[in-house]
Amino acid sequence: MNKKYTVLIVLIVLIVGGFAAWKMNSTMPAKVAVASGHPEWPPIMYQNGDVIDGAGPALVKKIFADLNIPVSFPAEGAWDQVQAKAKTGEVDVLVAAYKTDARLEYMDYSEAYTVDPIALFVAKGKEFTFTKWDDLLTKHGVAMTGDSYGQEFDTYSAEKLNFTHVATTEEALALVASGKADYFIYSLYAGNVMLKNTKHTDQYQALPKTVADESFYITISKKSPLVKYMPQINAEIQKYKADGTIDALVAQYNAQLH
Repeated sequence: MNKKYTVLIVLIVLIVGGFAAWKMNSTMPAKVAVASGHPEWPPIMYQNGDVIDGAGPALVKKIFADLNIPVSFPAEGAWDQVQAKAKTGEVDVLVAAYKTDARLEYMDYSEAYTVDPIALFVAKGKEFTFTKWDDLLTKHGVAMTGDSYGQEFDTYSAEKLNFTHVATTEEALALVASGKADYFIYSLYAGNVMLKNTKHTDQYQALPKTVADESFYITISKKSPLVKYMPQINAEIQKYKADGTIDALVAQYNAQLH
């Protein structure tokens, strides 16, 4: 065969093969990001069947759609288990988390997108005066395993307060009802939803003063390839804060749960 034709055939094979490979790769679906969150923190995030639902997932879904990133929202267990999976990179994204020193070691944080007041829930008839953190020095509290209440309060409570840690809100309320705990520290919004849905509003209430007002952030595991998108995620958060979308999502899920 003429050498010129041999070279031409080889070039054609390479071009056709390269195009076929490019077409196959371009049509292959991108890896689906795994986003998860706390199973009991409504209206921001909560378990609904096998998925995490709420305003946080709804916001992440909108942002990732704008960035053309497919994402799923599987329920990955208790909050401490979810955080452990973010640490290993098994979970790419947490839809909402407070900022703490420990978490900063293995996750990158977005800009804050909403504020979450932290309250003390007590049995009705067993209210006590609470105006400052030191008022809790003689009390025994209950908290959920893996929960944070902001770096400042976490540090203070670890050094000075007495807590029992449990896995669920149901266990926490049982300790308060029995008198084994004086208060349950929890999100004001999530706690009110929980009391309403479990028909416990006649048994428990939040003390008037909150412990702190903490911000929620979207976080990305440092082991996830999605960390490179944080600037775009921040731009999306700014957009959705400015146009009222985030406030509307929080109000929407709060109304649904009440």
